[in-house]
Amino acid sequence: MLDGFPLTGVTRDGVWKRLGDIEGWWTRPAAKTQYVDRPRGDGQHPSPVRFGERLITINGRVTSRNHDYLHQAQQQINALGLRGGAKLMVSGHGPAQWALVDPRGETSADFATDTYLSWQIPLVASDPFKYGEPQAFSFHTASASSVPVFHRGTVPAWPVVTVTGYSASQGYTLTLNGKSIVVTQAAWSSQPHVLDYRTGILRVGGSVARGGISTANYSPVKPGMPQSLSISVPAGTAKVDISFYDTFI
Repeated sequence: MLDGFPLTGVTRDGVWKRLGDIEGWWTRPAAKTQYVDRPRGDGQHPSPVRFGERLITINGRVTSRNHDYLHQAQQQINALGLRGGAKLMVSGHGPAQWALVDPRGETSADFATDTYLSWQIPLVASDPFKYGEPQAFSFHTASASSVPVFHRGTVPAWPVVTVTGYSASQGYTLTLNGKSIVVTQAAWSSQPHVLDYRTGILRVGGSVARGGISTANYSPVKPGMPQSLSISVPAGTAKVDISFYDTFI
């Protein structure tokens, strides 16, 4: 499905059928690395591995009962994902996975007959990762100081942690996989703290809090076996929620 529209199935316009492979969906995008030669040694200095955007091309056909309906289908092709940020959902091939996509190049529609056309939709996912089921865990420090977290994807997933119901000027410390984040921003029960581990941005009551973190050792949630997320609060109690998606590449 693209932007909620089924690319395989029966609609008002006719019978849609995706044809062939979803080009660029099942493969891993090219890695982006910048190697630097070792001037006084063998080989090169290692570089962090990052990935480029995911280029996707979908081909299919539409069979309609008359030519007018076929033209309506062709207009629907032009409108799919028009403004970008559309969800491309692929299911029926292992775990359901999705990505946010933007238009890339021109769509095409070849009218083979008055009631049959073949189409192509080129897309780009600026975020090369694919996502599956949401995962959510929570605990309250009145009864526990940590919670086991996990996901069923294949690559590390970056969580969002929300701390609510806590009031203290000293802040708190979050620890995941042995890596700690020390939040020095004062907490108020009426203003939740929301920390995005992917971007490192802390929001307090919906607004970005700058300079509210003194130690920032961010860790993703690794795929597979459970890991532990814990919080240390100097006084009082807090509720902690952590959420993320099964993540794939």
